[in-house]
Amino acid sequence: MEKIIEHIGIETLKRYGGQNCCLDDYLFVTDRLENILAGGKTIKMEVLLMIYCMEGEVKLELNNQTCHLKADDLLVSLPNMLIGEVLASPSYKVKIIGLSNRFIQRLTQTEKYTWKSFHYLHRNPVKHFDEENKELFNQYLGLIERKLTLCEDPYQKEILLYLSSAFFVELVAAISQQTVVSNEDMRTLVNRPDFIFKRFMETMAADSGRHRTLEYYADLFCYSPKYLSRIIKRISGKNALTLIHENAIEHIIRELKHSSKSIKEIAADFEFSNVSFFAQYVKKHLGVTPSEFRSNVKADKEVSAS
Repeated sequence: MEKIIEHIGIETLKRYGGQNCCLDDYLFVTDRLENILAGGKTIKMEVLLMIYCMEGEVKLELNNQTCHLKADDLLVSLPNMLIGEVLASPSYKVKIIGLSNRFIQRLTQTEKYTWKSFHYLHRNPVKHFDEENKELFNQYLGLIERKLTLCEDPYQKEILLYLSSAFFVELVAAISQQTVVSNEDMRTLVNRPDFIFKRFMETMAADSGRHRTLEYYADLFCYSPKYLSRIIKRISGKNALTLIHENAIEHIIRELKHSSKSIKEIAADFEFSNVSFFAQYVKKHLGVTPSEFRSNVKADKEVSAS
């Protein structure tokens, strides 16, 4: 009998977590393992999920491989990985941290070694913390959880964003210590599909959303669109065009939120032929026009400041 796979994204995690969720769909923290992973079901996590075992033991299947967590072990499940049967000792205590795809995408646009670290994590998902890293990890986690429990103020979301970014980069730095290789050696350490995917993601991030067709990237890499799409789907679980649009929208959101440019100027920066096409594109992916999006952001700021 074929297993039923449940897809779990940040919105689902937020429903499970009650008040322990925050930050514009970027971040989630909870200690309720049973709500997410119980019932003998197979789930596909559409977030980067970290399970930190503080006490007891936890066993689970990650992409059909058994992972065994003991005290001070951290499991990192990359987006689109499958989590199967979960068993925990009666005295277990965990912290679960979920980082949305949009959050990870923002960081991978700037962090030099992130994709190398992701490649390592795919093959080595469990990391044991020594005393130094354990203390640092818990300090970050304590700050994030404390900020989550405070009444919201105008700066809370920005503070949480920076805290979470620093927390994630600390994790990447710890992993990178185990994965130090030269750029020349990188190509020999990964198979061809992984290398193509890495090139695609880095090139797309550097493009900043100005090219939004699969054909553009296929021509750039001298592959057929069909071949490139198949490779991206195999590695990431997502269609290449979906990743292209997600990247573009993330950059557009940043401009609409933080730039003083007019909407016409932003449309020109992203190489739309006119404002009407830009408005249609934004509404298709965000559900509102650029003007409406800016009005909503302004209203949210006024509410937070009041």
